[in-house]
Amino acid sequence: MPLAVGILLAGFAWACHDAPSPWEPPTGETVPGVRRLTFSPGDDRSPAWSTGGDSIFYVTEGYGDLARSTGVLVSIPREGGFAESVFPILQPARASAPPVLTPAVDPGSGRIAYAQLLQIEGVCAADSTSCDATDSASAPPRLQIGRLRVRVPGAPTPADQDATLPLSFDGVSFDDSRHPFDLAGVWITSLHPFQRRFNDEGFLPVRPSWDPTGDRLVTSDGLGLWLWRPGEAAATQVPGTYDASSPAWSPDGRSIAFTRYERGPEFRTTCQRFSAGSKGPALVCVEERTEWLSGRALVSVIPVAGGVAVDLVEGTDPAWSPDGEWIYYARPDGIWRISPDGGVLERIVGTAGGSEPAASPDGAELAFTKRGEDGKGDIWVAPLP
Repeated sequence: MPLAVGILLAGFAWACHDAPSPWEPPTGETVPGVRRLTFSPGDDRSPAWSTGGDSIFYVTEGYGDLARSTGVLVSIPREGGFAESVFPILQPARASAPPVLTPAVDPGSGRIAYAQLLQIEGVCAADSTSCDATDSASAPPRLQIGRLRVRVPGAPTPADQDATLPLSFDGVSFDDSRHPFDLAGVWITSLHPFQRRFNDEGFLPVRPSWDPTGDRLVTSDGLGLWLWRPGEAAATQVPGTYDASSPAWSPDGRSIAFTRYERGPEFRTTCQRFSAGSKGPALVCVEERTEWLSGRALVSVIPVAGGVAVDLVEGTDPAWSPDGEWIYYARPDGIWRISPDGGVLERIVGTAGGSEPAASPDGAELAFTKRGEDGKGDIWVAPLP
């Protein structure tokens, strides 16, 4: 069973819905039923409903003794209260285990699919690197290796017994056949749209989604969608998905909605990093980079078997309503919903600044992430029409 992670001080107000003033924030819109569930000083994100809809899972940045962790999976009652650790064995106090990210709940069994990042690092440090293209001011791609896992809340088994799918994100490779000066090789990098968004926002393209039967998952490696049956060694790519992230399986099992990032103009550049030495600057890193400027982000839908994707609207983070009548998605001005045929658009009031929508199993409410002026997110809930 999940363990409560300490009794947090009232002044700290980690996730107390009933926290007194001055913790009660302005919503920007006076909308009955819109409420803020979490008050963490860190970053709360990626809400997902429990199977019965009585609680919400989410990822928090630092929690109790895990103050330095960038991803602790916790749950909070739907109406607010104190958050509890979901995987206390997987994430024990003061542990240095990889963060747990982007939860997805199996609608039948309650199993949770989650992602972990195993390797995130830059290639040539941006603050001391010069590139031969004057318009190349971006940091190098950082997202490299991760994994997708499935676990039952309260399971006593170690994490290495969870069904696991390795993930490799395109963007960073090393060519050791080339030896400029005294280096061991050259970094070959590609700054895809998903790598840009990860650098800028910490956005992880993986976000798994279960099919209605709980038999398979759909996930993303940033460039395409993949279907995976937990327990199998490999996944199968969905044909026709390009630069696809954040998939969401439809309730009828026939379609997958996802975010597609358009690629802008391509250019190539060579970057070098030098270090100061007694005999003058020394070359320590060479990177040959291909970059794509960012284009539009589109909500698209494709049959599960693959084929031709249909672009519905500009936006990100699609999520289906339980009856399949709507697809919720994020725009700069809040959360909207669109019919799967693209015929009807509606804005969800009270969601200004919101992203990562998730509809409750009863279709009555929408959980979402809302970021403050400091860029940190909290979990909010809004009533649905």
